[in-house]
Amino acid sequence: MAKKRVYVESSVISYVTARPAKDVINQTRQQLTTLWWARRHEWDCVVSATVMEEIAKGDSGAAARRLEKAQSLVKVTTLPEAEFLADLLMAYNLVPGSMRADAMHLAMAAVHGSHYLLTWNQKHLDNYDLRSRIEDLIRRHGWNPARVITPDRLLLEESL
Repeated sequence: MAKKRVYVESSVISYVTARPAKDVINQTRQQLTTLWWARRHEWDCVVSATVMEEIAKGDSGAAARRLEKAQSLVKVTTLPEAEFLADLLMAYNLVPGSMRADAMHLAMAAVHGSHYLLTWNQKHLDNYDLRSRIEDLIRRHGWNPARVITPDRLLLEESL
């Protein structure tokens, strides 16, 4: 059976490479992300140029750790269709215009046929209030939306 494709968003790579968090929520997210990362070979994991640009920002040491981790993932090409879909997501105010990277993550995951978009970003990507509207717009334009999911939920779902 073919592996399911997972578009890995930058927050996941950030959690797996971050220094140990001081608060319980972020410690738990780091542990869950590390567990998922150890099993990433079970999926066809991809990243985009947008992810690579995001993880290259900030502290140079941290950026180097993130970029090194991302080297094990397949890089997918930015297609004009994804640019168009990202523009639509912003035009319909489903993703704020200032958050083009988040619109690109949703678009790239759909255009490249990802089953899942793996993220900890619950403001713009894993947003319960907007999820159905985002999915409807993506479907109306001919693509299947990726299921936006966190590492812990993916591990649980795939183990059932």
